[in-house]
Amino acid sequence: MRHGIKAALTGLFLVFLLGSAQAGTGVDPRAEGLLRAMSAHVQSLAAFSVIETSLVDRVFPNGQKVAFFHTTAIKAQRPDKLRAEATGDDVAATFVLNGPTFQVYDAKTKAYVALDVPPRLDAALEQAMVRLNLVGPMIDFLAADPYKSIMEKVLEVVYVGQSTVGGTPCHHLAFRQLTQDFELWIDAGKTPWPLRLAITDKTRHGDPRVLVEYRDWKPSSGFAAKTFAFTPPAEAVRTKVAPQPATTGQKP
Repeated sequence: MRHGIKAALTGLFLVFLLGSAQAGTGVDPRAEGLLRAMSAHVQSLAAFSVIETSLVDRVFPNGQKVAFFHTTAIKAQRPDKLRAEATGDDVAATFVLNGPTFQVYDAKTKAYVALDVPPRLDAALEQAMVRLNLVGPMIDFLAADPYKSIMEKVLEVVYVGQSTVGGTPCHHLAFRQLTQDFELWIDAGKTPWPLRLAITDKTRHGDPRVLVEYRDWKPSSGFAAKTFAFTPPAEAVRTKVAPQPATTGQKP
């Protein structure tokens, strides 16, 4: 599982005492079947739009966790296009991926960045995250093979039980990695949309968490070319980002 400049645009051993969930090693067959169905569905989408709302924990020097909230409107088109408009407590930014170019405009600082990136959604966004220190919980859903991307380095998968997200019945799954715990809520109706994602970073002090909910999923046959065109405002100041070594495919 992978996850504006520095804003929200992602493991698993959990002991559950409620419902049908039980801790243990390996992959629960029911959870795996649901994950495969969800992955196959999002993989089949040529293009889509979705609204992402997120809560991102930040750990202050005194150890206190403080929550920051964001809303991001996303339009994605395979294999290499994405537009995201993010607003929230500490962000007002536009992100545009169009082929080999990834652009970010931060309206608060008037800073503008343009990067050369690999010509594929997941690879482009993963590289941009590393170079710009972004958080990107949507990346697995945009991968060429979402199931493989989500399951990378997963040690355990647990079916927690039935739940609801915004009144919609869901299947609640939990995953364990060495460095992260994450949970996924999948629509239990006819279409297995991912509706909520929670990620806990076990490598950082305070175990900060990212909680994301997805709503208004809308499949599309494709968007107008102007959707992924972006010209920064005249007052924007272009900044440079130091080149980074090629990524090894490891997720942050």
